[in-house]
Amino acid sequence: MMTRRNGVQQKMLCVTLESLMPEKHFLRDLDRLVNFDFVYEKVDALYSRTGRPSIDPVVIVKMMLLGYLYGIDSERKLEQEVQVNIAFRWFLGIDLDEPVPDHSTFSQLRRRKFNGIGLFEKIFDEVVRLCMEHGLITGKLLLTDSTHVRANARNDLYETVTVTDAPSEYIRRLNEQAVEEGLLPADYVEKPSAKQKEVKVSKTDPESGYMHRPGKPNGFYYLSHQTCDAQHGLITDVLVTPGNSSDRSVHSQRIQYQIDKFGFLTEAVCADKGYDSSEIDADMLDRGIQTYIPRQTKNTGSERFQTADYQYDPETDTYRCPAGYVLKFSSYNPKTGLKEYCASTKNCRECPLRSKCITERSNRKLIGASLNALAYEAQQRKNGTEEYYEALRLRQIWCEGNFSHQKANHNLSRVRTWGLGKAYAHCLLSATAFNLRRMVKLLRGLPPQTKFRPLALGRCLIFRHLLLIACFCQQRQKSHLIICNGNAKIVTVS
Repeated sequence: MMTRRNGVQQKMLCVTLESLMPEKHFLRDLDRLVNFDFVYEKVDALYSRTGRPSIDPVVIVKMMLLGYLYGIDSERKLEQEVQVNIAFRWFLGIDLDEPVPDHSTFSQLRRRKFNGIGLFEKIFDEVVRLCMEHGLITGKLLLTDSTHVRANARNDLYETVTVTDAPSEYIRRLNEQAVEEGLLPADYVEKPSAKQKEVKVSKTDPESGYMHRPGKPNGFYYLSHQTCDAQHGLITDVLVTPGNSSDRSVHSQRIQYQIDKFGFLTEAVCADKGYDSSEIDADMLDRGIQTYIPRQTKNTGSERFQTADYQYDPETDTYRCPAGYVLKFSSYNPKTGLKEYCASTKNCRECPLRSKCITERSNRKLIGASLNALAYEAQQRKNGTEEYYEALRLRQIWCEGNFSHQKANHNLSRVRTWGLGKAYAHCLLSATAFNLRRMVKLLRGLPPQTKFRPLALGRCLIFRHLLLIACFCQQRQKSHLIICNGNAKIVTVS
Protein backbone atom coordinates (compact mmCIF):
# COMPACT_ATOMS: atom_id res chain seq x y z
CA MET A 1 0.00 0.00 0.00
CA MET A 2 1.38 3.40 -1.01
CA THR A 3 2.06 5.90 1.75
CA ARG A 4 1.78 9.67 1.35
CA ARG A 5 3.34 12.03 3.86
CA ASN A 6 1.06 15.05 3.77
CA GLY A 7 1.07 17.87 6.25
CA VAL A 8 4.12 16.71 8.23
CA GLN A 9 4.46 18.91 11.29
CA GLN A 10 7.77 20.32 12.45
CA LYS A 11 9.21 18.59 15.52
CA MET A 12 11.58 19.81 18.15
CA LEU A 13 14.37 17.28 18.33
CA CYS A 14 17.20 16.96 20.82
CA VAL A 15 20.15 16.00 18.63
CA THR A 16 23.86 16.78 18.51
CA LEU A 17 26.31 17.03 15.66
CA GLU A 18 28.10 14.00 17.06
CA SER A 19 24.97 11.86 16.77
CA LEU A 20 24.25 13.06 13.24
CA MET A 21 27.82 12.56 11.99
CA PRO A 22 28.32 9.11 10.36
CA GLU A 23 30.71 6.83 12.18
CA LYS A 24 32.58 5.94 9.02
CA HIS A 25 33.45 9.17 7.29
CA PHE A 26 36.62 10.60 5.77
CA LEU A 27 36.46 13.74 7.93
CA ARG A 28 36.33 11.64 11.10
CA ASP A 29 39.54 9.89 10.09
CA LEU A 30 41.14 13.18 9.10
CA ASP A 31 40.22 14.79 12.42
CA ARG A 32 41.65 11.81 14.29
CA LEU A 33 44.95 11.79 12.37
CA VAL A 34 45.68 15.51 11.98
CA ASN A 35 45.65 18.10 14.75
CA PHE A 36 45.39 21.56 13.18
CA ASP A 37 46.24 23.41 16.40
CA PHE A 38 49.69 24.18 14.94
CA VAL A 39 47.94 26.90 12.91
CA TYR A 40 47.58 29.03 16.07
CA GLU A 41 51.35 29.24 16.39
CA LYS A 42 51.80 30.09 12.71
CA VAL A 43 49.39 33.07 12.82
CA ASP A 44 49.90 34.24 16.39
CA ALA A 45 51.81 37.38 15.34
CA LEU A 46 48.96 38.50 13.07
CA TYR A 47 46.39 38.94 15.84
CA SER A 48 46.12 41.62 18.51
CA ARG A 49 45.82 40.86 22.23
CA THR A 50 42.90 43.30 22.58
CA GLY A 51 39.81 44.23 20.59
CA ARG A 52 36.92 42.22 19.22
CA PRO A 53 37.31 38.46 19.15
CA SER A 54 38.14 37.15 15.69
CA ILE A 55 36.92 34.06 13.90
CA ASP A 56 38.99 31.05 14.89
CA PRO A 57 41.88 30.88 12.36
CA VAL A 58 41.76 27.07 12.48
CA VAL A 59 38.15 27.22 11.30
CA ILE A 60 39.22 29.48 8.42
CA VAL A 61 42.05 27.15 7.39
CA LYS A 62 39.87 24.05 7.66
CA MET A 63 37.14 25.74 5.64
CA MET A 64 39.61 26.55 2.86
CA LEU A 65 40.87 22.97 2.88
CA LEU A 66 37.30 21.66 2.58
CA GLY A 67 36.98 23.52 -0.69
CA TYR A 68 40.04 21.74 -2.07
CA LEU A 69 39.25 18.38 -0.47
CA TYR A 70 35.86 18.25 -2.18
CA GLY A 71 36.61 20.20 -5.36
CA ILE A 72 34.60 23.32 -4.50
CA ASP A 73 36.35 26.19 -6.29
CA SER A 74 33.79 28.90 -5.45
CA GLU A 75 33.90 30.63 -2.06
CA ARG A 76 30.20 31.45 -2.21
CA LYS A 77 29.35 27.84 -3.00
CA LEU A 78 31.63 26.68 -0.20
CA GLU A 79 29.71 28.82 2.29
CA GLN A 80 26.43 27.31 1.07
CA GLU A 81 27.78 23.77 1.33
CA VAL A 82 28.99 24.29 4.89
CA GLN A 83 25.59 25.76 5.77
CA VAL A 84 23.73 22.53 4.91
CA ASN A 85 26.38 19.82 5.28
CA ILE A 86 26.39 18.11 8.68
CA ALA A 87 29.82 16.55 8.13
CA PHE A 88 31.36 19.93 7.24
CA ARG A 89 29.87 21.55 10.36
CA TRP A 90 31.16 18.71 12.52
CA PHE A 91 34.67 19.00 11.08
CA LEU A 92 34.72 22.79 11.58
CA GLY A 93 33.14 22.62 15.05
CA ILE A 94 30.23 24.89 14.03
CA ASP A 95 27.05 23.83 15.81
CA LEU A 96 23.62 23.71 14.17
CA ASP A 97 22.53 27.00 15.70
CA GLU A 98 25.78 28.84 14.86
CA PRO A 99 26.22 30.96 11.73
CA VAL A 100 28.72 29.93 9.07
CA PRO A 101 31.55 32.38 8.33
CA ASP A 102 30.63 34.58 5.39
CA HIS A 103 32.47 33.90 2.16
CA SER A 104 33.78 37.47 2.08
CA THR A 105 35.24 37.09 5.59
CA PHE A 106 37.59 34.21 4.91
CA SER A 107 38.20 35.54 1.39
CA GLN A 108 39.54 38.82 2.79
CA LEU A 109 41.55 36.97 5.42
CA ARG A 110 43.17 34.85 2.73
CA ARG A 111 43.90 37.87 0.55
CA ARG A 112 45.06 40.30 3.23
CA LYS A 113 45.95 38.84 6.61
CA PHE A 114 47.35 35.52 5.43
CA ASN A 115 48.93 36.89 2.25
CA GLY A 116 52.72 37.02 2.17
CA ILE A 117 53.44 35.06 5.37
CA GLY A 118 53.82 31.64 3.78
CA LEU A 119 50.99 30.15 5.85
CA PHE A 120 49.88 27.64 3.22
CA GLU A 121 53.46 26.54 2.62
CA LYS A 122 53.86 25.94 6.36
CA ILE A 123 50.64 23.90 6.43
CA PHE A 124 51.85 21.85 3.47
CA ASP A 125 55.20 21.22 5.21
CA GLU A 126 53.46 20.10 8.40
CA VAL A 127 51.43 17.54 6.45
CA VAL A 128 54.60 16.26 4.75
CA ARG A 129 56.34 15.89 8.12
CA LEU A 130 53.31 14.06 9.51
CA CYS A 131 53.47 11.62 6.59
CA MET A 132 57.17 11.12 7.29
CA GLU A 133 56.43 10.32 10.94
CA HIS A 134 54.01 7.60 9.82
CA GLY A 135 56.62 6.15 7.45
CA LEU A 136 54.71 7.09 4.28
CA ILE A 137 57.55 9.21 2.82
CA THR A 138 61.18 8.10 2.61
CA GLY A 139 62.69 10.58 0.15
CA LYS A 140 65.02 7.96 -1.36
CA LEU A 141 63.60 8.25 -4.88
CA LEU A 142 62.04 11.60 -5.84
CA LEU A 143 59.91 11.97 -8.97
CA THR A 144 59.44 15.37 -10.62
CA ASP A 145 57.13 16.75 -13.28
CA SER A 146 55.16 19.90 -14.09
CA THR A 147 51.67 20.60 -15.38
CA HIS A 148 49.96 23.65 -16.82
CA VAL A 149 47.32 25.42 -14.74
CA ARG A 150 44.98 27.80 -16.53
CA ALA A 151 45.42 31.42 -15.47
CA ASN A 152 42.46 33.66 -14.78
CA ALA A 153 43.06 35.67 -17.95
CA ARG A 154 41.71 35.95 -21.47
CA ASN A 155 44.00 34.70 -24.21
CA ASP A 156 43.05 37.52 -26.60
CA LEU A 157 43.64 40.35 -24.14
CA TYR A 158 47.39 40.98 -24.17
CA GLU A 159 50.13 43.32 -25.31
CA THR A 160 53.39 42.46 -27.06
CA VAL A 161 56.51 43.61 -25.22
CA THR A 162 60.12 43.53 -26.39
CA VAL A 163 62.50 42.27 -23.69
CA THR A 164 66.22 41.52 -23.55
CA ASP A 165 67.02 37.84 -23.96
CA ALA A 166 69.57 37.68 -21.14
CA PRO A 167 71.64 34.51 -20.54
CA SER A 168 70.32 32.12 -17.95
CA GLU A 169 71.76 31.58 -14.51
CA TYR A 170 73.18 28.26 -15.70
CA ILE A 171 75.18 30.00 -18.46
CA ARG A 172 76.62 32.38 -15.86
CA ARG A 173 77.66 29.42 -13.72
CA LEU A 174 79.32 27.77 -16.71
CA ASN A 175 81.22 30.97 -17.53
CA GLU A 176 82.51 31.16 -13.95
CA GLN A 177 83.62 27.53 -14.25
CA ALA A 178 85.31 28.33 -17.57
CA VAL A 179 87.28 31.14 -15.90
CA GLU A 180 88.45 28.73 -13.19
CA GLU A 181 89.55 26.17 -15.80
CA GLY A 182 91.39 28.78 -17.85
CA LEU A 183 89.07 28.63 -20.84
CA LEU A 184 88.24 32.32 -20.36
CA PRO A 185 90.60 35.08 -19.19
CA ALA A 186 90.63 35.85 -15.47
CA ASP A 187 89.41 39.40 -16.09
CA TYR A 188 86.47 38.26 -18.23
CA VAL A 189 83.41 40.49 -17.83
CA GLU A 190 80.11 39.40 -19.26
CA LYS A 191 78.82 41.85 -21.85
CA PRO A 192 75.17 42.93 -21.78
CA SER A 193 73.14 40.90 -24.22
CA ALA A 194 71.97 42.77 -27.31
CA LYS A 195 69.60 39.98 -28.31
CA GLN A 196 65.94 40.82 -27.86
CA LYS A 197 62.70 38.92 -28.21
CA GLU A 198 58.99 39.67 -28.20
CA VAL A 199 56.73 38.16 -25.55
CA LYS A 200 53.00 38.31 -24.91
CA VAL A 201 52.00 39.88 -21.58
CA SER A 202 48.45 39.49 -20.29
CA LYS A 203 46.64 42.69 -19.40
CA THR A 204 44.54 40.80 -16.84
CA ASP A 205 47.28 38.81 -15.09
CA PRO A 206 50.72 40.07 -16.16
CA GLU A 207 52.51 37.56 -13.91
CA SER A 208 51.21 34.60 -15.89
CA GLY A 209 53.06 33.42 -19.00
CA TYR A 210 51.91 32.69 -22.53
CA MET A 211 52.57 29.00 -23.07
CA HIS A 212 53.36 27.74 -26.56
CA ARG A 213 54.54 24.13 -26.46
CA PRO A 214 54.06 21.18 -28.82
CA GLY A 215 51.12 19.09 -27.69
CA LYS A 216 49.99 21.67 -25.12
CA PRO A 217 47.21 24.28 -25.32
CA ASN A 218 48.27 27.80 -26.22
CA GLY A 219 47.35 30.57 -23.81
CA PHE A 220 48.16 32.17 -20.48
CA TYR A 221 49.06 29.55 -17.91
CA TYR A 222 51.06 28.87 -14.80
CA LEU A 223 53.31 25.85 -14.39
CA SER A 224 52.92 23.83 -11.20
CA HIS A 225 56.19 21.95 -10.56
CA GLN A 226 55.64 19.05 -8.17
CA THR A 227 57.94 16.46 -6.66
CA CYS A 228 56.53 13.30 -5.13
CA ASP A 229 57.98 10.39 -3.20
CA ALA A 230 58.15 7.06 -5.02
CA GLN A 231 56.83 4.97 -2.11
CA HIS A 232 53.20 6.12 -2.12
CA GLY A 233 53.20 9.09 -4.50
CA LEU A 234 52.76 11.70 -1.76
CA ILE A 235 53.74 15.21 -2.85
CA THR A 236 56.85 16.60 -1.16
CA ASP A 237 57.36 19.92 -2.96
CA VAL A 238 55.39 22.48 -4.97
CA LEU A 239 56.65 25.46 -6.97
CA VAL A 240 54.76 27.69 -9.40
CA THR A 241 56.32 29.59 -12.31
CA PRO A 242 54.86 31.44 -15.33
CA GLY A 243 53.72 29.22 -18.17
CA ASN A 244 56.51 30.33 -20.52
CA SER A 245 59.34 29.21 -18.21
CA SER A 246 61.47 26.08 -18.55
CA ASP A 247 60.97 22.93 -16.49
CA ARG A 248 64.64 22.15 -16.01
CA SER A 249 65.63 25.62 -14.71
CA VAL A 250 64.27 25.03 -11.19
CA HIS A 251 64.82 21.29 -10.74
CA SER A 252 68.21 21.25 -9.00
CA GLN A 253 67.46 23.95 -6.47
CA ARG A 254 64.09 22.40 -5.54
CA ILE A 255 65.68 19.00 -4.91
CA GLN A 256 68.29 20.61 -2.66
CA TYR A 257 65.51 22.64 -1.00
CA GLN A 258 63.69 19.45 0.00
CA ILE A 259 66.87 17.76 1.22
CA ASP A 260 67.68 20.75 3.44
CA LYS A 261 64.13 21.13 4.76
CA PHE A 262 63.12 17.53 5.43
CA GLY A 263 66.51 15.85 5.75
CA PHE A 264 65.92 13.42 2.91
CA LEU A 265 68.66 10.88 2.19
CA THR A 266 67.91 10.98 -1.52
CA GLU A 267 69.56 8.29 -3.61
CA ALA A 268 68.01 8.99 -7.02
CA VAL A 269 65.70 11.37 -8.87
CA CYS A 270 63.59 10.70 -11.93
CA ALA A 271 61.97 12.98 -14.51
CA ASP A 272 60.85 12.88 -18.12
CA LYS A 273 62.97 13.86 -21.12
CA GLY A 274 62.01 17.50 -20.74
CA TYR A 275 64.53 17.58 -17.87
CA ASP A 276 67.37 16.12 -19.95
CA SER A 277 70.14 18.58 -19.15
CA SER A 278 73.81 18.42 -18.25
CA GLU A 279 73.08 21.02 -15.56
CA ILE A 280 70.78 18.66 -13.66
CA ASP A 281 73.08 15.66 -14.15
CA ALA A 282 76.12 17.57 -12.89
CA ASP A 283 74.30 19.06 -9.90
CA MET A 284 72.93 15.68 -8.86
CA LEU A 285 76.28 13.98 -9.39
CA ASP A 286 77.93 16.50 -7.07
CA ARG A 287 75.40 15.50 -4.39
CA GLY A 288 75.88 11.78 -5.00
CA ILE A 289 72.40 11.37 -6.48
CA GLN A 290 71.65 9.18 -9.49
CA THR A 291 69.41 10.61 -12.21
CA TYR A 292 66.96 8.56 -14.26
CA ILE A 293 66.13 10.90 -17.14
CA PRO A 294 65.60 9.73 -20.75
CA ARG A 295 67.90 11.25 -23.35
CA GLN A 296 66.15 13.83 -25.50
CA THR A 297 66.76 13.16 -29.17
CA LYS A 298 66.19 15.79 -31.82
CA ASN A 299 64.33 14.58 -34.86
CA THR A 300 65.75 16.79 -37.60
CA GLY A 301 64.16 14.80 -40.40
CA SER A 302 67.53 14.24 -42.09
CA GLU A 303 69.95 11.34 -42.22
CA ARG A 304 72.88 13.36 -40.88
CA PHE A 305 74.83 12.19 -37.88
CA GLN A 306 73.75 13.37 -34.41
CA THR A 307 76.08 14.52 -31.64
CA ALA A 308 75.67 11.15 -29.92
CA ASP A 309 77.35 9.50 -32.94
CA TYR A 310 80.65 11.21 -32.10
CA GLN A 311 82.71 9.48 -29.39
CA TYR A 312 84.46 11.56 -26.77
CA ASP A 313 87.93 10.68 -25.43
CA PRO A 314 88.43 12.25 -21.97
CA GLU A 315 92.17 11.56 -21.92
CA THR A 316 92.92 13.64 -25.02
CA ASP A 317 89.85 15.91 -24.76
CA THR A 318 88.89 15.16 -28.35
CA TYR A 319 85.98 13.74 -30.32
CA ARG A 320 86.16 11.07 -33.01
CA CYS A 321 83.69 11.16 -35.88
CA PRO A 322 82.10 8.05 -37.50
CA ALA A 323 84.72 8.23 -40.25
CA GLY A 324 87.54 8.01 -37.70
CA TYR A 325 88.80 11.61 -37.88
CA VAL A 326 89.65 13.58 -34.72
CA LEU A 327 87.91 16.81 -33.68
CA LYS A 328 90.14 18.93 -31.43
CA PHE A 329 89.15 21.59 -28.92
CA SER A 330 88.96 24.99 -30.59
CA SER A 331 87.44 27.56 -28.20
CA TYR A 332 84.84 28.21 -25.53
CA ASN A 333 81.66 30.12 -26.40
CA PRO A 334 80.49 32.21 -23.40
CA LYS A 335 77.12 32.91 -25.06
CA THR A 336 76.13 29.26 -25.21
CA GLY A 337 78.36 27.86 -22.45
CA LEU A 338 79.72 25.20 -24.81
CA LYS A 339 83.22 24.00 -25.66
CA GLU A 340 83.64 23.91 -29.43
CA TYR A 341 85.51 21.08 -31.18
CA CYS A 342 86.51 21.39 -34.84
CA ALA A 343 87.66 18.90 -37.45
CA SER A 344 90.32 19.53 -40.03
CA THR A 345 89.11 21.21 -43.22
CA LYS A 346 91.21 18.85 -45.29
CA ASN A 347 89.74 15.75 -43.63
CA CYS A 348 86.19 16.98 -44.06
CA ARG A 349 86.83 17.82 -47.74
CA GLU A 350 88.07 14.29 -48.49
CA CYS A 351 85.69 12.42 -46.14
CA PRO A 352 83.41 9.86 -47.88
CA LEU A 353 80.71 10.50 -45.22
CA ARG A 354 80.69 14.26 -45.77
CA SER A 355 77.06 14.34 -46.97
CA LYS A 356 75.90 12.69 -43.74
CA CYS A 357 77.93 15.02 -41.51
CA ILE A 358 77.87 18.65 -42.74
CA THR A 359 76.01 20.76 -45.27
CA GLU A 360 77.37 21.72 -48.67
CA ARG A 361 78.18 25.25 -47.50
CA SER A 362 80.18 24.09 -44.45
CA ASN A 363 83.92 23.55 -44.67
CA ARG A 364 84.39 21.46 -41.55
CA LYS A 365 82.47 19.81 -38.72
CA LEU A 366 81.88 21.77 -35.50
CA ILE A 367 80.58 20.19 -32.26
CA GLY A 368 79.49 22.01 -29.12
CA ALA A 369 79.83 20.18 -25.80
CA SER A 370 78.97 21.34 -22.32
CA LEU A 371 81.58 21.67 -19.59
CA ASN A 372 79.56 19.06 -17.70
CA ALA A 373 79.58 16.53 -20.56
CA LEU A 374 81.45 13.97 -18.45
CA ALA A 375 78.90 14.22 -15.66
CA TYR A 376 76.12 13.90 -18.21
CA GLU A 377 77.59 10.73 -19.71
CA ALA A 378 78.24 9.27 -16.25
CA GLN A 379 74.59 9.70 -15.28
CA GLN A 380 73.37 8.32 -18.61
CA ARG A 381 75.16 5.00 -18.08
CA LYS A 382 72.25 3.82 -15.88
CA ASN A 383 69.76 4.30 -18.70
CA GLY A 384 68.35 1.00 -19.87
CA THR A 385 68.84 -0.81 -16.57
CA GLU A 386 66.10 -2.44 -14.51
CA GLU A 387 66.18 0.39 -11.95
CA TYR A 388 65.88 2.96 -14.74
CA TYR A 389 62.70 1.46 -16.20
CA GLU A 390 61.22 0.93 -12.74
CA ALA A 391 61.79 4.60 -11.86
CA LEU A 392 60.21 5.73 -15.14
CA ARG A 393 57.21 3.50 -14.48
CA LEU A 394 56.70 4.95 -11.01
CA ARG A 395 57.09 8.50 -12.35
CA GLN A 396 54.37 7.90 -14.89
CA ILE A 397 52.05 6.38 -12.30
CA TRP A 398 52.56 8.90 -9.52
CA CYS A 399 53.39 12.23 -11.20
CA GLU A 400 50.96 12.06 -14.09
CA GLY A 401 48.37 10.25 -12.00
CA ASN A 402 48.58 12.86 -9.25
CA PHE A 403 48.10 15.71 -11.71
CA SER A 404 45.10 13.99 -13.26
CA HIS A 405 43.53 13.36 -9.85
CA GLN A 406 44.17 16.91 -8.64
CA LYS A 407 42.67 18.47 -11.75
CA ALA A 408 39.59 16.28 -11.49
CA ASN A 409 39.01 16.52 -7.74
CA HIS A 410 41.19 19.19 -6.09
CA ASN A 411 40.80 22.41 -8.16
CA LEU A 412 44.12 22.23 -10.02
CA SER A 413 42.66 22.74 -13.49
CA ARG A 414 42.72 26.55 -13.16
CA VAL A 415 43.19 29.40 -10.71
CA ARG A 416 40.50 31.94 -9.83
CA THR A 417 42.84 34.67 -8.61
CA TRP A 418 45.52 36.91 -10.12
CA GLY A 419 49.23 36.92 -9.42
CA LEU A 420 52.04 34.42 -9.02
CA GLY A 421 51.86 34.39 -5.21
CA LYS A 422 48.15 33.56 -5.14
CA ALA A 423 48.61 30.90 -7.82
CA TYR A 424 51.32 29.37 -5.62
CA ALA A 425 48.95 29.32 -2.63
CA HIS A 426 46.26 27.74 -4.81
CA CYS A 427 48.57 24.91 -5.95
CA LEU A 428 49.84 24.40 -2.39
CA LEU A 429 46.30 23.95 -1.05
CA SER A 430 45.52 21.51 -3.87
CA ALA A 431 48.62 19.46 -3.04
CA THR A 432 47.84 19.59 0.69
CA ALA A 433 44.32 18.31 0.09
CA PHE A 434 45.69 15.54 -2.11
CA ASN A 435 48.21 14.47 0.54
CA LEU A 436 45.56 14.47 3.26
CA ARG A 437 43.28 12.28 1.16
CA ARG A 438 45.99 9.75 0.41
CA MET A 439 47.42 9.78 3.93
CA VAL A 440 44.01 8.97 5.45
CA LYS A 441 43.50 6.20 2.90
CA LEU A 442 46.86 4.63 3.72
CA LEU A 443 46.53 4.89 7.50
CA ARG A 444 42.95 3.83 8.05
CA GLY A 445 43.54 0.26 6.90
CA LEU A 446 42.72 0.37 3.20
CA PRO A 447 45.19 -1.56 1.02
CA PRO A 448 47.68 0.90 -0.48
CA GLN A 449 48.65 0.59 -4.12
CA THR A 450 52.37 0.14 -3.41
CA LYS A 451 52.24 -2.09 -0.34
CA PHE A 452 54.23 -4.78 -2.13
CA ARG A 453 57.34 -4.19 -4.20
CA PRO A 454 56.18 -3.96 -7.81
CA LEU A 455 57.65 -6.40 -10.30
CA ALA A 456 60.25 -5.13 -12.71
CA LEU A 457 59.09 -4.61 -16.26
CA GLY A 458 61.28 -7.40 -17.57
CA ARG A 459 59.58 -9.97 -15.33
CA CYS A 460 55.94 -8.91 -15.69
CA LEU A 461 55.35 -11.24 -18.65
CA ILE A 462 57.00 -14.16 -16.82
CA PHE A 463 54.81 -13.51 -13.79
CA ARG A 464 51.71 -13.57 -15.96
CA HIS A 465 52.61 -16.96 -17.46
CA LEU A 466 53.41 -18.42 -14.03
CA LEU A 467 50.06 -17.23 -12.74
CA LEU A 468 48.21 -18.93 -15.61
CA ILE A 469 50.16 -22.15 -15.05
CA ALA A 470 49.34 -22.08 -11.32
CA CYS A 471 45.64 -21.65 -12.01
CA PHE A 472 45.75 -24.61 -14.41
CA CYS A 473 47.64 -26.84 -11.96
CA GLN A 474 45.33 -25.97 -9.11
CA GLN A 475 42.52 -27.86 -10.81
CA ARG A 476 44.50 -31.15 -10.64
CA GLN A 477 46.72 -30.87 -7.58
CA LYS A 478 47.63 -28.57 -4.77
CA SER A 479 49.92 -25.83 -5.99
CA HIS A 480 50.94 -22.44 -4.66
CA LEU A 481 52.33 -19.35 -6.37
CA ILE A 482 54.97 -17.76 -4.12
CA ILE A 483 56.26 -14.23 -4.70
CA CYS A 484 59.36 -13.11 -2.80
CA ASN A 485 61.32 -9.90 -3.52
CA GLY A 486 59.82 -9.63 -6.97
CA ASN A 487 60.58 -13.26 -7.89
CA ALA A 488 57.72 -15.67 -8.62
CA LYS A 489 57.79 -19.47 -8.51
CA ILE A 490 55.31 -22.38 -8.27
CA VAL A 491 55.53 -24.88 -5.41
CA THR A 492 53.53 -28.08 -5.84
CA VAL A 493 52.48 -30.23 -2.88
CA SER A 494 51.64 -33.85 -3.77
